Amino acid sequence: MNLESYRMYLIAVRGGLTDEKSRDLQRFIRHHEGFILMVTRTGPIVALDEAKSTLVSNHPLVEFMGPVELNPRGFAARQLESIFAANLGKQVELVYDGEDSALSS
Repeated sequence: MNLESYRMYLIAVRGGLTDEKSRDLQRFIRHHEGFILMVTRTGPIVALDEAKSTLVSNHPLVEFMGPVELNPRGFAARQLESIFAANLGKQVELVYDGEDSALSS
Protein backbone atom coordinates (compact mmCIF):
# COMPACT_ATOMS: atom_id res chain seq x y z
CA MET A 1 0.00 0.00 0.00
CA ASN A 2 1.45 3.32 -1.07
CA LEU A 3 0.78 5.99 1.57
CA GLU A 4 2.39 8.93 -0.26
CA SER A 5 -0.97 10.31 -1.35
CA TYR A 6 -2.47 10.02 2.14
CA ARG A 7 -3.24 13.17 4.10
CA MET A 8 -4.66 13.87 7.53
CA TYR A 9 -8.17 15.29 7.81
CA LEU A 10 -10.31 16.47 10.69
CA ILE A 11 -13.97 15.53 10.36
CA ALA A 12 -16.81 17.26 12.20
CA VAL A 13 -19.84 15.00 12.47
CA ARG A 14 -23.22 16.44 11.52
CA GLY A 15 -25.52 16.84 14.53
CA GLY A 16 -22.82 16.00 17.06
CA LEU A 17 -20.81 12.87 17.65
CA THR A 18 -22.48 9.80 19.14
CA ASP A 19 -21.07 6.29 19.53
CA GLU A 20 -23.29 5.03 16.71
CA LYS A 21 -22.34 7.84 14.31
CA SER A 22 -18.68 7.38 15.19
CA ARG A 23 -18.82 3.63 14.46
CA ASP A 24 -20.70 4.15 11.17
CA LEU A 25 -18.28 6.81 9.95
CA GLN A 26 -15.22 4.83 11.03
CA ARG A 27 -16.49 1.75 9.14
CA PHE A 28 -17.04 3.91 6.04
CA ILE A 29 -13.53 5.37 6.27
CA ARG A 30 -11.93 1.95 6.79
CA HIS A 31 -13.98 0.56 3.88
CA HIS A 32 -12.35 3.21 1.68
CA GLU A 33 -8.83 2.32 2.89
CA GLY A 34 -8.62 5.15 5.40
CA PHE A 35 -7.25 5.02 8.94
CA ILE A 36 -8.58 6.46 12.17
CA LEU A 37 -5.78 8.37 13.89
CA MET A 38 -7.79 9.75 16.80
CA VAL A 39 -11.37 10.53 17.76
CA THR A 40 -12.15 13.96 19.20
CA ARG A 41 -15.39 15.33 20.68
CA THR A 42 -16.23 16.74 17.25
CA GLY A 43 -15.29 13.72 15.14
CA PRO A 44 -12.33 11.69 13.95
CA ILE A 45 -8.94 12.72 12.67
CA VAL A 46 -8.23 10.37 9.79
CA ALA A 47 -5.53 9.48 7.29
CA LEU A 48 -7.05 9.16 3.85
CA ASP A 49 -5.94 8.96 0.24
CA GLU A 50 -6.51 12.41 -1.29
CA ALA A 51 -8.34 10.76 -4.19
CA LYS A 52 -11.02 9.54 -1.78
CA SER A 53 -11.37 12.73 0.26
CA THR A 54 -14.35 14.02 -1.74
CA LEU A 55 -16.15 10.71 -1.34
CA VAL A 56 -15.74 10.86 2.44
CA SER A 57 -16.53 14.59 2.71
CA ASN A 58 -19.85 13.94 0.90
CA HIS A 59 -20.93 11.27 3.41
CA PRO A 60 -24.23 12.30 5.07
CA LEU A 61 -22.66 12.21 8.55
CA VAL A 62 -19.88 14.66 7.59
CA GLU A 63 -20.65 18.30 8.32
CA PHE A 64 -17.10 19.52 7.70
CA MET A 65 -13.84 17.93 6.61
CA GLY A 66 -10.57 19.81 6.35
CA PRO A 67 -6.89 18.95 6.04
CA VAL A 68 -4.69 18.88 9.14
CA GLU A 69 -0.99 19.61 9.37
CA LEU A 70 0.99 19.53 12.58
CA ASN A 71 3.64 22.10 13.33
CA PRO A 72 6.63 19.85 14.03
CA ARG A 73 7.90 22.37 16.58
CA GLY A 74 4.49 22.70 18.21
CA PHE A 75 4.07 21.85 21.88
CA ALA A 76 1.64 18.97 21.39
CA ALA A 77 2.89 17.69 18.01
CA ARG A 78 5.02 14.89 19.47
CA GLN A 79 2.22 13.78 21.78
CA LEU A 80 -0.31 13.74 18.93
CA GLU A 81 2.11 11.90 16.65
CA SER A 82 2.55 9.28 19.36
CA ILE A 83 -1.23 8.86 19.71
CA PHE A 84 -1.65 8.69 15.92
CA ALA A 85 1.13 6.08 15.61
CA ALA A 86 -0.35 3.91 18.37
CA ASN A 87 -3.82 4.01 16.78
CA LEU A 88 -2.44 3.42 13.29
CA GLY A 89 -0.45 0.47 14.64
CA LYS A 90 -3.73 -1.17 15.71
CA GLN A 91 -5.06 -0.95 12.16
CA VAL A 92 -2.12 -2.01 9.99
CA GLU A 93 0.46 -4.75 9.92
CA LEU A 94 4.07 -4.19 8.87
CA VAL A 95 5.15 -6.78 6.33
CA TYR A 96 8.84 -7.37 5.77
CA ASP A 97 9.65 -8.83 2.34
CA GLY A 98 13.43 -9.02 2.73
CA GLU A 99 14.35 -5.76 1.05
CA ASP A 100 11.97 -3.22 2.43
CA SER A 101 8.83 -3.08 4.47
CA ALA A 102 5.33 -2.26 3.33
CA LEU A 103 2.08 -1.56 5.11
CA SER A 104 -0.93 -3.76 4.74
CA SER A 105 -4.31 -3.25 6.30
